[in-house]
Amino acid sequence: MGDKELFGGIEPTWRVAVAAEFCRIEEICSRAARAQWETVTIWRFINLGLGSTAVIAAGVAGSVVLAGDRFPVMAGTLALVAAMLTTIISMVGPARKENQAVEAAKAYQSAETAARQARQVDLPGHTFAQARQSLCDLTERWHAANRTATPVPRWAQRRAGRGAYGHRAEEIMTDRMSEVVRVFRVSRRTADQVS
Repeated sequence: MGDKELFGGIEPTWRVAVAAEFCRIEEICSRAARAQWETVTIWRFINLGLGSTAVIAAGVAGSVVLAGDRFPVMAGTLALVAAMLTTIISMVGPARKENQAVEAAKAYQSAETAARQARQVDLPGHTFAQARQSLCDLTERWHAANRTATPVPRWAQRRAGRGAYGHRAEEIMTDRMSEVVRVFRVSRRTADQVS
């Protein structure tokens, strides 16, 4: 006897609960991926800004020295600024942090995709044990992404949260409403027995 027959055509409560948890993990991973992409933008901007400023300062200092001995203090100052910026770049490592944020964003997007597929494709055919195992695997994947993720500044989190439901609002609401309706849907056979 299948689940549908056992529950009179109504979706079992555990399946709705597991689907809701898949949806929650999907939303969290989606928001975290967007925040990581915002962090990538920050580190890329810092890397390009500091690097190009250091190159320009070093180039101008070299040009001033080669042009003659008229501005030795300015040439020395520009050379020190270029050296200081290069030191900051090597200490902070914006290129390395940018790569870490890219990898974290990809991990979150992968977990988001897995959650959506598990909810929409796999869950309807799963038994409780299979659904629970799938949820455990997804949760572990999500926690692994959390462990490797770089810290995200608050303003990047706010920016990521701003577009969270913009283009997907109708899709998310339809999914949630269909999950709720499944719980309360009465099969035709049960309705005929009542009348």
